[in-house]
Parts: sequence; structure tokens; C-alpha cells
Amino acid sequence: MARHRPLRMRRTRYSLLVASIVASACAHSRGARGTSDADVHAAIAAVNAEFARALVAGDARAMAAVFTEDGEVIPAMQRGFVSGRTQIEAYNASRLKASRYLDVVITTVHLGVSGDVAWETGTSRVTMQHGRSAPVTVTGRYLAVWERESDGRWRIRADLPIADPAP
Repeated sequence: MARHRPLRMRRTRYSLLVASIVASACAHSRGARGTSDADVHAAIAAVNAEFARALVAGDARAMAAVFTEDGEVIPAMQRGFVSGRTQIEAYNASRLKASRYLDVVITTVHLGVSGDVAWETGTSRVTMQHGRSAPVTVTGRYLAVWERESDGRWRIRADLPIADPAP
């Protein structure tokens, strides 16, 4: 009989471990402040629309405002990182000097949420004009990590845009 007691204890410990992991996963599948995944999706879609409007308006400050204070952009066509809201604003200002953005569509493909963190993959379609040349439309994909700040607003913590190859 004594030989079976350690096995029962291990099974009980294992069962408690599995139960705590499942309970933790359930607790984190909804926003930490009681919001549903649908609410988070709607909030992030609204911020994406805000970013698109700012890009078309040529407003680098508004574009940077959707990032956390310590946010980062990992530019596809340059080395390193653009870190912090101030540098992100300067990075966007230089992009806006080179091109005029006529239309921007950002589409979420997948959104995962765990507490105050969300990760999003999606596609983008941007119509832009360089100088007096004819407008061109480019497509791409992206990975964004979002953070809900203490004011309840979702902001981008890290953004990795990837341009699709030219046809």
C-alpha cells in the first residue's frame, strides 16, 4: 500500500497543476479589466483606423501617438530599431517628406489577447505618390504587439511591417 501513496500524491499534484494552468489560461483569455476579445478587437481596429487617417493626413505626431512611450518600429528597409515615441515621430516625419499617402487600408487577420497584451497579424494596402510621379499601390503584412496602458487605451509596443515583393 505504501508504494501507491506516492503515485497518488504525484497524480494529485499533477491534477492540481493542470487545473491551475487551465484556470490561468481562462483568466487570461479575456482582458484583465473584464473586456472581451471582441472589445479588444474593436479597440485595436479603431486605433488602426486612427493611424491610417494620420498617415493620409501627413500627421507624424498623430502616427507616433498610437505607440507606447517606449514603443519600437522595426523598419524593413533599414538596420536597427526606431525606439521611443519621439524617434517614431521623427521616423514618420521623414517618411512623409518622401511620399504623400493617398489611401491606407489596414486589415487584421489574427488577434490574440492575454491580459493587457495583444498580438496582431494583418495586411496593409497603401496608395502613395512620390513627388509628381503616378500613384502606386503597395501591399504588405505586419506583426504588431499591443499593450493596454493604465488609462485603458491600447497602444502599439512593437511593430514589424513587411512589404510584399513586387509582382
